[in-house]
Amino acid sequence: MYSIKKIVEKSQWDTFVKKQTYSPFVQSYKYGEFYRELGETYWIVGVYQSDVLVGGSLVLTVHAKRGNFFYLPYGPILDYTDITMVAEFFSYLSRGAKKEHMDFIRVSPLLSDTEEGRAVLEKQGFRPAPMHVLAENSWLLDLSQTEEQLLSHMKKNHRNLIKRCEREGVVVEANTDSQTLDILHTMLDETEKRHNFTRFSRSYINSEFDQFAEESEALVYISTLPNGTHDAVAIIMFYGNMAVYRHSASKNIDKKLPTSYLIQWRVIQEAKKRGMRWYNFWGVEPIGAGPSHPFSGIGHFKRGFGGFQEDLLHCQDLPITKKYWVNWIVETIRKKKRGF
Repeated sequence: MYSIKKIVEKSQWDTFVKKQTYSPFVQSYKYGEFYRELGETYWIVGVYQSDVLVGGSLVLTVHAKRGNFFYLPYGPILDYTDITMVAEFFSYLSRGAKKEHMDFIRVSPLLSDTEEGRAVLEKQGFRPAPMHVLAENSWLLDLSQTEEQLLSHMKKNHRNLIKRCEREGVVVEANTDSQTLDILHTMLDETEKRHNFTRFSRSYINSEFDQFAEESEALVYISTLPNGTHDAVAIIMFYGNMAVYRHSASKNIDKKLPTSYLIQWRVIQEAKKRGMRWYNFWGVEPIGAGPSHPFSGIGHFKRGFGGFQEDLLHCQDLPITKKYWVNWIVETIRKKKRGF
């Protein structure tokens, strides 16, 4: 019923991804090129019906001591109600995984967390992964509203802080300048020491940014206090119909002028100018997680801009070889240490 093959024409795949309800930048071929810079390989596998592209996924390789695997970030893009399509796609991918000596296949589907969705993947042999890779609880904002409506739907405190920053002369600039990235990294280093968390490496962030910045699909925003001091930096991805809050750091020097609020408003304005439908604030804590969750503070910040929560199906693994269980043990231990 379906023909499944690797896609050579990268623009065909990007056109398809950008037509989805949510267009994830991590499914772009540019994200594959980013992984190639990390020393990995990627393919784009398409599902065709009568020569029409109807599904597929970016497929990345990940090589690690604990096991090698295919990874599909926010993929695959399939009609999950079509069991034939799902079965044929994963049958093709499993054959490819064995040929490439992979130990398992890992997917983080852009699929709502429902019993039906879990059952579909379970039928294909998938099981819940020990850890998540991408955000599975995200906060989204519908940008089809006017600026006035967006402001009115924010929490009063957020709206007032944005106006105060504007009134007091906080400046927010967006560019693709490497010097601004350096400022971001300095702030991330300080935040890492202060809060004892593991940040993405400088080379990882720069490589990802460079892939999308060339066509202005990634911008780095920096805020400056009235006295000329840099206060906050954020990397935003603009892909298809969605802008994404990807990386950030802040000093929060002046508690009365929290410049991160104005950065978010400038991003929303830019996304609207580009005609985008959604702004994805990225990860928040699960509903009911409580104040002890590591994301509760940032979640409170993001929710204040208005919007809704999208809870996705947890990351899933399809074991291919027995070595998968080595990975399962290692990641289970890591999850316990991390606490979520």
